[in-house]
Amino acid sequence: MFTFIESIEDLAFLNEELLLKPYVGIDTEFRRTTKDNIRLALLQINDAEEIYLVDTILIEDPKDQCSFLFSDSVTKILHSCKEDLEAIFAWTKKEMVNIFDTQIANSLLDGDFSIGYQALVEQETGIVLNKNETRSNWIRRPLSDSQLKYATLDVEYLIYLYKLQKERLINEAKLEWHDQEIKRLLEITFNPLSFYTDLERTIPKAEEADLLVRFNRTIEKISNREKINPTLFFSKKAQKDFLRLVFKEGIELACNEITAWRSQLIKQDILDLLK
Repeated sequence: MFTFIESIEDLAFLNEELLLKPYVGIDTEFRRTTKDNIRLALLQINDAEEIYLVDTILIEDPKDQCSFLFSDSVTKILHSCKEDLEAIFAWTKKEMVNIFDTQIANSLLDGDFSIGYQALVEQETGIVLNKNETRSNWIRRPLSDSQLKYATLDVEYLIYLYKLQKERLINEAKLEWHDQEIKRLLEITFNPLSFYTDLERTIPKAEEADLLVRFNRTIEKISNREKINPTLFFSKKAQKDFLRLVFKEGIELACNEITAWRSQLIKQDILDLLK
């Protein structure tokens, strides 16, 4: 069951209720035609008691009536949240805060790096969700019963996953790692030009290739030891960018450009690698 929110008045009433919640599950349906052209079509919300579907086509301008999305006191639980953040920004012109991402959490808990929501639900609960509306037209109205059912399922298990993963992250002393990942993700999403990427090589090609092979072995070793996904920890591209930044700006500045937990895990290994 769900409640459909189709007016700014109903959204304002819902917003007041959600501001009192400690956490909510969030998902979106949208249409993207280009990198910079994205339109939010539906906002799904699970507050642990009920599921709400907000029609963002009918409510073109939410004004200030979805402030729960930007409240530090309400944790927003999403899965693979980057495009959701962009879609919500396109609708509200505001950046979300206080986010928990179940895909990132899974990677920090030695799971697959790019696991989908349906696969994660099946992994943790054994429940197989319907994927039939993944490529559906969410702009067209009215939405079909099948679309509405799919939309509710996309948030139904987020709170369960959040509680499960948060406890595991705390037990493994990785909750702060997750929060650092979210902070960096927000910076990359809304201020991408502030990061060093695609730097030119400043050492001989053969020397760089040898260092990258050894660097990758180090990443694999640390990933196995810490039980984290190696691609989340340091992808092959991130390894190359980081190594080039080390040679361009030095180890200290390079380490300042990555999250604190990554720096703590690799700094000494990098120093040893460069001896």
